[in-house]
Amino acid sequence: MKDAAYRILIVDDDEEVRNGLAEIVDWKSCGFQVAAALKDGEEAIRYLQDASVDVVLSDIRMTFVSGLHLAKHIYEHRIPAKVVLISGYQEFELAKEALRYNVQEYLLKPTDLDEVYKVFRGLKEQLDQERLDRTRLAMDKEMREQMMRYLKERYLPHLLLDTTADEEEIMRQFEMIGLNIDPRTCACALVRISWTSASPADTVQRALLGGLTENASTVTLLPYGPVKRPLTMLAVGVDPEKSELTEETDRIFKQTSSRLRSLIGLTIEWQVDTVYGRLIDFLEEQRSFRLRTGTSTDERPRQWKEDKRRWTECLEAGRYDEAGRLLKQYLATYGGDGIDDVKSILIQLFGSLNAVYAADSGSAQLMQLCKSEDLEEIERISESLLQGMSRREEGEAGLNAETERKVISKAKQYIRENLGKDLSLSEVADFVYLNPVYLSRLFKLETGSGFSDYVTEVRMNLAAQLLRDTNLKIYEICEKAGYKDVRHFYKLFKRYAGFSPSEYRERAE
Repeated sequence: MKDAAYRILIVDDDEEVRNGLAEIVDWKSCGFQVAAALKDGEEAIRYLQDASVDVVLSDIRMTFVSGLHLAKHIYEHRIPAKVVLISGYQEFELAKEALRYNVQEYLLKPTDLDEVYKVFRGLKEQLDQERLDRTRLAMDKEMREQMMRYLKERYLPHLLLDTTADEEEIMRQFEMIGLNIDPRTCACALVRISWTSASPADTVQRALLGGLTENASTVTLLPYGPVKRPLTMLAVGVDPEKSELTEETDRIFKQTSSRLRSLIGLTIEWQVDTVYGRLIDFLEEQRSFRLRTGTSTDERPRQWKEDKRRWTECLEAGRYDEAGRLLKQYLATYGGDGIDDVKSILIQLFGSLNAVYAADSGSAQLMQLCKSEDLEEIERISESLLQGMSRREEGEAGLNAETERKVISKAKQYIRENLGKDLSLSEVADFVYLNPVYLSRLFKLETGSGFSDYVTEVRMNLAAQLLRDTNLKIYEICEKAGYKDVRHFYKLFKRYAGFSPSEYRERAE
């Protein structure tokens, strides 16, 4: 199916010029169609409230609302339309001012048809590329969501039980999977779940994860341990204090239980076990127990960390043959007897590499690796990933340093302009047309901070500035900084500034 023509809005207070642009230019040959031809910027602003266009072509000077004001309106209201202004030789100052509003091109009066065709064929190329990027992004987003679901269901339980995973590794893998959880501060508790129907354990777990995703905002439920009756899962408190986790988990399970009973006839019972103040304390206790009762030693995490460092150094130096040999060695050493052990090792190795996510096929191959149950196929995929990175090293796809800086600058600007929203890594990644995991790695590389830490810091800086310089009430500052829960905001701000918001304002006066 052929793509639809791009829509152009023509705005000029000179009727002869306006009609001439609409009727004389062969817009179809450039890939455009005229959506409307209007006589003033005010009419155009009203039109854009109800209709969408791809390009606005406007005279820079008009009797009532100018093209400059129209460009400013489009820029400030984030209307996704490119602006081309028509200006005279004497209007350079206005054209200079218009640069602030991301005006794409200028056409000089009297308008030359060849120049019009040149400008709009160039714009069509830009629009085509953006349309292609959006299509790829939508496909990548769908694949990413599938991969994240699979990783949470199949890989996460293995990670939480892995004796080689230290605190740093767990935090990095949480970030890779897309979990906004800090194991150093979040409370947790084991939850035992039972049911009387014949439903398989994996079906019940999947239903619980799906149900809680919709109902829970303060508690995240993680799969933990073997998928069998009774089912064991881990409740992690995102916001509540340790003393509130049991109550909050019970409340959410009641909601989810009622929903599952009415939708699929599944009746569950649950019991919340001992609450731990920090998730990392629970995981360390469990890891120590497995080390004492198993054949592993406490040296394994240290050795695995060192081995991953060697692997990364090989890739950064372009020694892909050596990386391939190390990969086989690591699989023999750490892979264990099960296919999940093999996949765990590969996910930890490849999932931490920017180059995997920078490539069009990288995410797809990692997804294929996650889903495969065939050892030979998994080994072929890992070899293909290495070969792909080797080819990119020789000059294929990837972002250069200057482009990376521009992407991060654009991401930072978007964060600053949207602090009042519930910002997510996926949302910002969508805005800059990058895979979220790749953006996360790039963000850490360019700023020295993780995405979540950076957003929190910017929000805290804004809150501190508003406390110093305005008389806004604290709950209003909380909302402007992007927090819905004032109590959570108080806790974060005190950790950031050393004082509560009220104390900080008093000291600043």
